[in-house]
Amino acid sequence: MALRVLIALLILAVPLELPGCGPFLPEALFHLKTGPEAPKEFARGQLGVLQPTYERLYQVIAYRYLSGVGLNDAEQQAISLGRREAVLGTPPDEPGNPWLTARNSMPGTTPLKDIDAYRQVKKAGFFDTYLNCNDDAFRTAASTLQRVRAKPFAADWVAAQDMVFADCSKGADIPQPTSDPQLRPDRAYQIASAKFYSEQYDAARQDFQTIAADTSSPWHEIAPYLAARCLIRAGKLAEAETEFQHIAADPARSRWHASANGLLGYVRVRLRPAERMHQLALALVRPNSQATLKQDLIDYRTLFDQTVRPQPDDDLTDWITSFQAGGRGALEKWRAVHTLPWLVAALHWSDRKDPDLAELLPAAAAVKPDSPGYLTVSYLRIRLMPPDEARALADQLLAGNLSTAAENQIRAERMALARDLDEFLRYAPRRPVAEMTYEVDPVDTKDDYLDDDSRDVFNLNLPLAYLKQAQASSLLPNHVRQELQRVIFVRTLLLSDAPPFDQVLKLLHSPGMQLYVDSGYGRNTKEIDKIDPYRDNWWCSADVQNVPFREQPPKSVPGAPFLPTAEVQKAGAEAAKLRAAATGPDWLGAQTLAFARQHPEDPRVPVALYLVVRATRYGCTDAQTGGFSKRAFDLLHGRYPNSEWTKKTPYWYN
Repeated sequence: MALRVLIALLILAVPLELPGCGPFLPEALFHLKTGPEAPKEFARGQLGVLQPTYERLYQVIAYRYLSGVGLNDAEQQAISLGRREAVLGTPPDEPGNPWLTARNSMPGTTPLKDIDAYRQVKKAGFFDTYLNCNDDAFRTAASTLQRVRAKPFAADWVAAQDMVFADCSKGADIPQPTSDPQLRPDRAYQIASAKFYSEQYDAARQDFQTIAADTSSPWHEIAPYLAARCLIRAGKLAEAETEFQHIAADPARSRWHASANGLLGYVRVRLRPAERMHQLALALVRPNSQATLKQDLIDYRTLFDQTVRPQPDDDLTDWITSFQAGGRGALEKWRAVHTLPWLVAALHWSDRKDPDLAELLPAAAAVKPDSPGYLTVSYLRIRLMPPDEARALADQLLAGNLSTAAENQIRAERMALARDLDEFLRYAPRRPVAEMTYEVDPVDTKDDYLDDDSRDVFNLNLPLAYLKQAQASSLLPNHVRQELQRVIFVRTLLLSDAPPFDQVLKLLHSPGMQLYVDSGYGRNTKEIDKIDPYRDNWWCSADVQNVPFREQPPKSVPGAPFLPTAEVQKAGAEAAKLRAAATGPDWLGAQTLAFARQHPEDPRVPVALYLVVRATRYGCTDAQTGGFSKRAFDLLHGRYPNSEWTKKTPYWYN
C-alpha cells in the first residue's frame, strides 16, 4: 500500500506534458566551435574566421592553406568533408552493404537484413567492441559473387560466405573443405577468412601463406598481405612491419603497395609513435598527397589526442599547439619566421594593450584580400586596432559577401564598438548557423536572434529607460521587441517600492514573464500564460546555482561604452537591485502574502494564493520557497475553505 501511495505522489508531482526523457531543447548556435559551417568550402580554402577550438582536422587544412600548400581537387576528395563532419566530427553515413544487396538478389536465397560487423573484445572486466569486418570485405564478397553466381556451386559458396560473415560478431563456424576442384580455391580463402574473423590468427596466417604459394589461386596475390594482417591482429607488430616492408618494396605486388604502406603507418604509429608523428606532420604539408592524406590525418590526430610529442619537433604540430593553447611562444615564433600561420596565432593571443601590436598590425594589414587568411586576420585586426579604425574595417567587411558565421562574429566585434544605442541595436541580432539538441544539426532560417554577448548587455548594462527605447526600435526583430516588453514589465515591478497588486496578479498568471532577456530561441513554451514543463518559468535569483534556466545572469558581462556616466551608474544601481531580488516564486509569494494580510476581503486573494503555490511547484526554487508555499497554502485553506481555488490546491511544495 505504501508503495502505491509513493508511486501516486510521484505521478502527481510530474506535469502531464513532460516528455519521458531529455530534455533536449534546441539551442541556437551562431558559429561552430569545433569546425566551419561549410566544410567543403573550407577544404577549398574559404577558411572564414579560423578558431583555435576547431578540430585538428581543420587545423591541418588551415595550416596547409595559410602556408601556401592548400589542397588540390584530389586531396579534397580524399578527405571527403561534408556538413555532418563540421557539426558532429564524424564522416557521412556509408551506403548500404554491397554484399547484402548482391546476396539477397540470388534466386532461392533467404534474404538477410543486416550483418553485425563488430566483435566484442575478450578481456576480463572490460567491455568494448571493435570493427572486425571492414567495408572492403563486403565489397570483395559482392564482387566474388558476381564472378561465381552462374557456377553450379554458387549456392554452396553463398552458404559458406554467410558462415564467414557470421564470424564477424561471434562464434567460430569454419566452412568445410570441398571436393569440387572449381570451388576449392575460393573455399580455401573462405576458410582462412573465417579463421581470421574468429580470432584464430596463427591458423589463418598459415592458410593465407598456403594460398600465397598456390599460383593458380585467384587469391594468390592478396594472400601475403592478408597473412601480414594476421600478425597485426595477433599483436606481433615488429614482424608485421617487416612483412609489409617486403610487400611495399616488391614490384610484382604494386597493386598492394598503397594498402601495405597504409598498414606500415598503422604499425609504426604503435611501435615508434614520436618518430611516426614527426613523419606524419611532414607528410601532411606536402603537396599532391592525395594517396596517403586521409590515413595520415587519422594517424596524426590519433597520436595528437594521445599527447604524443613528435621527435624531432615540426612546424605544423608546434603551430597547432600554440594556436590552441596561446602564450608568448606564438609571437616569438612569428618574429623568427614571419609566416602567415604564425601571424594568425600571434594576433589571436594579443590584446589592444599589447606593445607588440606595433609590429603585428602592419604585417596584418599587408595580408591581401585574396589570401585564405585574410578574413581571419581582418577579424583579429578589428579586435586589436584603435576603435575608429576597427569600426571602419568591420563596416567594410560587413558590406561584402560573408558566410553567416563570419558575419555573426564580425557583428559581435562591431557591436562592442557601438557609439550609441542605435549602433548597438543594429549589430546585436545574429542569424543561427546550426542548433544543438542532443547533437548539432544544420538550421535554415531567415530569423535573427540575440547571441549571448548582446543578451548580456541588455540584461545587466542597460538601464530601464534604454530598454524602453530599444523595445520601440525597428532595428530589433519583432520577437525580441516582444520579449523586451515583457522584461520591462517585470523589471518595473521589481524596481518599484510598491508594486500594484493587479500587476503582481498578472505576473502570477504569466509564467512566461521573465526578468532577463534570453539569447537564441528563448523559452521552449512560447505562450506566456502556459507553464513550461521544464520549469523554465518566471526567473531565478542571482545566487541560485546549477539551475537549467537560460535567464540566470552571467558571471561577467561586456560593457556598453556608449552610455553616459550617469546612465552607467543608473544601470549599475538597477542591476544591483535586480541581482538582490528573490527568485520568482519567492518574490511573488512575498507580494501576495503581504497584500492578503492587508486586504483579506479582496476577491483576488484566493486565486493569487493558488497561483503562488503553483509557482512554488513549477518555478525556480531555493531554501525559502517551501516556506512561501506552505504559508500561502495554509492561508488559502484556513481563510477561504470554500473557495474553488482552495479545492484546486490539495498540496503545498517544499
